[in-house]
Parts: sequence; C-alpha cells; structure tokens
Amino acid sequence: MNLAAFIQIFLSVIFFASAASKFMNPLPFRRTLEQLGVVGKLVPLGTRVIPATEFIVAILILVEETRVIGQIGIGALLLSFSWSVWRARGKELDCNCFGNLLPEQFGMKTMARILLLAAMVVYLFVYSQPTGLQVAQMQEWLAALFITLSILTGYGLLSAMHQFRKTTLKK
Repeated sequence: MNLAAFIQIFLSVIFFASAASKFMNPLPFRRTLEQLGVVGKLVPLGTRVIPATEFIVAILILVEETRVIGQIGIGALLLSFSWSVWRARGKELDCNCFGNLLPEQFGMKTMARILLLAAMVVYLFVYSQPTGLQVAQMQEWLAALFITLSILTGYGLLSAMHQFRKTTLKK
C-alpha cells in the first residue's frame, strides 16, 4: 500500500468518526454552532448537514472514481472549520470537532490539525494517479485501519492528559 492509499483510509476514518460522534450526540456540536454565532435557523441545519457531509466524504474518498469529489468535499469542510477557528478567536469555546469524543477548545492546536489534514488532501490532489486502494489486500487495509486507530487513540490520550494537567493546575 502506498502513502496515498493510506491517506485515503486515514481521512475516511477521521471523518467517519467525527460524523458518527456528532450524529450520536448532536447537542455539544449544536452548542458550538450557537456560540460561534451561526444564525438561529441555520443551527439545526448545520447540526445535520455537517456530519452528513463528513459521512459522505468518508465514503467518497475511498472509491477511486469518486476520490476527487471526496477530496473537494473535505477541502470545503476544512475551509468551514477554519472559519470556525477564526470566529472563535479570543473566546474560550469548546471545539467539538469530533463531537464530544475529545474535549478541546478552538485554538492553534485546532488550526494545526486542519492544516495537517489539508496537507494530506493536497498530497492526494498532487498524487493524481490511481492509488490501488481497491486492489489492496485485506491485510493492508487492516494494517492501515489499525495504524489510524492507534494514531487517534494516542492523540486522544495526549489530549486527555493535557486537559487533566490544565485542570489540576487551575486548582
């Protein structure tokens, strides 16, 4: 499996996890939209459309024939997430980027994560040839999936440790 195929799986898992968390518990994400100043009538729509879009791009990015559409969708989502970081500047707002899976606030870490994901999407645009993901062996898929889940778990643990340290220092 080449790097581009791994990135496809990585992005798919990231956006699927984000969508699933927001669908299972939409209230924290709804609160974030309200705190960002999204117009009242657009909040319920955004609470449904954003996770639905995340779910759709998570599927589109995996299929070679729809990969570019998925990449464009992820790019649009990343632009909207960047707008959210800009709107939250100077405020202490919960990000709810992954629903309520990771308790984080908007800030430089959020922007760094957006830029990292954007770099991955740009890499896929530059790597315009077929990635071979559809013909990859099951072991390669599973390895990429477990590596991605390990990265997410490690990130979650580091984030939780940082949050714990932050709250214990306030006392």
